[in-house]
Amino acid sequence: MAKWNTFFGPIIEGQFSLESLDEWLKTNRINYTKVIVLTDSNVNKMCLPIFLGELKNIGKTAIIEIEPGEASKSFEIISQLHLALLDNQADRKSLLISLGGGVVSDIGGFLSSTYMRGIEHIIIPTSLLSMIDASIGGKNGVNINKFKNLSGTFSSSQGVYIYPNFLKSMNEKDLISGFSEIIKHAMLSSKSLWNDCINCSSTSEFIDLISKAAKVKIDIVEKDNIERGNHRFSLNMGHTIAHAIEYFNDHNISHGDAVAAGLWIESEIAFGEGIIDRKSVELLQNLIDKWWPRLDLQNMDIFQGMIADKKRSSFSKGFYFSLWVGVGKGAILTLVSKEKIQKAKTLYAHG
Repeated sequence: MAKWNTFFGPIIEGQFSLESLDEWLKTNRINYTKVIVLTDSNVNKMCLPIFLGELKNIGKTAIIEIEPGEASKSFEIISQLHLALLDNQADRKSLLISLGGGVVSDIGGFLSSTYMRGIEHIIIPTSLLSMIDASIGGKNGVNINKFKNLSGTFSSSQGVYIYPNFLKSMNEKDLISGFSEIIKHAMLSSKSLWNDCINCSSTSEFIDLISKAAKVKIDIVEKDNIERGNHRFSLNMGHTIAHAIEYFNDHNISHGDAVAAGLWIESEIAFGEGIIDRKSVELLQNLIDKWWPRLDLQNMDIFQGMIADKKRSSFSKGFYFSLWVGVGKGAILTLVSKEKIQKAKTLYAHG
C-alpha cells in the first residue's frame, strides 16, 4: 500500500486502502453530524455495495445519485445537489464522500467547497482515469455552455482512497480511456513508466501502473499547488485539443479518448515547432494508434472549442500549448499559430 501526504490531503492507494479509511472513520466519524455519499447511477450499482460493505464504522449514510457523464457537470445540477444536501439536513459539520469517476470527484469537490461555504470531503475514485489523475491535485470544475471546467475551485480533502479492485467492474473501453492519462504521465516521467506503457499488451496490466502514474501527478502538483507557477501546466499536454474535441462532440466522446487524440496531434505540433525529435513523436503516435482508432475530426472547427482554454491570452493571435519535450524532460508552454494547428490536425485525420 502506498501513502502520500499532500497539500490537498493524504492519498492512500492499494488493496487495503478502504481498511485505512475504516480506521480513520473509527476515530473521526463522531465529529460529523451527517455522512453523505455522492455517486452516479452506474457506480451505485457496481461499487457502492462493495464500498459500504468494507466500512464497519461509517454509520448511517445518505446516498445522493446523479446521472453519469459530463452533462451532470452543470450549475443546474450543482444547484439541485445543494438542495439535496439541505434536504438531507447536511450542515457545516457534515462529511461528503465522492464515490465515482472524474465527473463525480469534480462535482463533489465543487459542491463540498461551496455548500455553506465549505464542508469536509473524501474522494473515492472508481475509474482508472480518476485514480491516477482526476482525484489528485485538488482541482474541480463545472462546465458552462459546453466549455469544459470554465468554473471551478481548488479544494482540499480529508483523503483520497484509491482501491484498485473497483476496476474489476469496468469494461475494457473505459480502462483504455483511462490509459491515455497514464501515457501522459509516462511522457513526463522516467523511462521506466514510459517503457511500461510501450510494453503493455492487455488492459489487465494497467492496474499495476496506478501507483507509478499517481506519483507522477502528485510530484508535479506539489510544486505548483494552485496552478500559478511553471510546473503544473505540463499536465495539460494533450488537453487543449482534447477539450476542443469534447466541445465539438458535445461531450459524447470520453475525456480519455479525446486526450489520446490530443496527445497525438499536439506531439505533431511539437515536432513542427522543432521542440522534439521525430523518433519520439512516432513512438508516441504508434502507441496511441495501438489502443485507439482515429477519431473523425475532419469537419470539426477546432478553434471554436479552444476559446475557453485557460492558457489562452486575448493579446495573442495564436493558442498556447503545453508541448512535450521528451520522456522525463517535461513540457514547454508555446504559442502556436492556427496554420500549424490545422496542419497537425490534418495529418492526424489522413495519417
